[in-house]
Amino acid sequence: MKKALFAALLAIVATAAQAATRQAIESSAVVNGTLVLAKDGTVQAAVIDDPAQYGQPIANLVHNAALQWRFQPVLRDGEPVVAKSSLHARVVLKQMPDGNYSARIKGVTFGDDDANSTDELQYTKGNVQKIPHYPEAAISARVQGTVYLSVHVDRTGHVVQAAAEQVNLDDIGPDAVLRQYREILAKASLDAARKWTFVIPTTGRLAKRDNWTAHIPVTFRLKKATADVDDVWQTYVPGPYTPAPWIDKPDVNAVDAVAGEGVRTDGAGPTLLTPLDHG
Repeated sequence: MKKALFAALLAIVATAAQAATRQAIESSAVVNGTLVLAKDGTVQAAVIDDPAQYGQPIANLVHNAALQWRFQPVLRDGEPVVAKSSLHARVVLKQMPDGNYSARIKGVTFGDDDANSTDELQYTKGNVQKIPHYPEAAISARVQGTVYLSVHVDRTGHVVQAAAEQVNLDDIGPDAVLRQYREILAKASLDAARKWTFVIPTTGRLAKRDNWTAHIPVTFRLKKATADVDDVWQTYVPGPYTPAPWIDKPDVNAVDAVAGEGVRTDGAGPTLLTPLDHG
């Protein structure tokens, strides 16, 4: 990792740690890349997008772990095939008792980032006019954060249920105050999400379903005060995880392992069979 980037990253963590307990603070980044899977489900190749933005040690951590993973073979017409998948890994930094920092892969998601894919749920153009409104109360208090939504979509493409599974805040303070602003940001996100519509899958193994679940991050960010704000690494107070009530097998580790403002469809992408940290 370049010294300047690493020093800046540690400064972010140290500044936050002075104002809140180490247990409450989390610093992390979503590392994006691409996997090529062999017919037997092993990883044939792993490519990390722009490793310099995370720091080479972090890119190496994800790359080396990915090469040890094994997936359920991807089938096409009943036969295993070589397949490509996007990779999004949430890497978390933690300060150790000796003052150094360790990094671990908290969660991963896989799938197809192609906006023209017909195998997964896709936004409709009308959703652009239905973006969540930044609540005035949060703006006045300069509260920023990310709401991780789950939406339940029927065959007409309409949202029939929506839930805020987790809200991470960039701010610190008493638990009661943080809870209040989590609720404020969650409500704004849910009010918009319930009006969204989606293009449903028409090809692939998800096409025959009667309904789908999509996971979507909604970020509330004030305009940057300076050009030095880090867009890759974020320090925040993670909120409690509450799985959407209609999800059979919730995954707390994957809820925030989603790139940018992307849409992740449950059941899409290859199925990982091995743990994250070893093959």
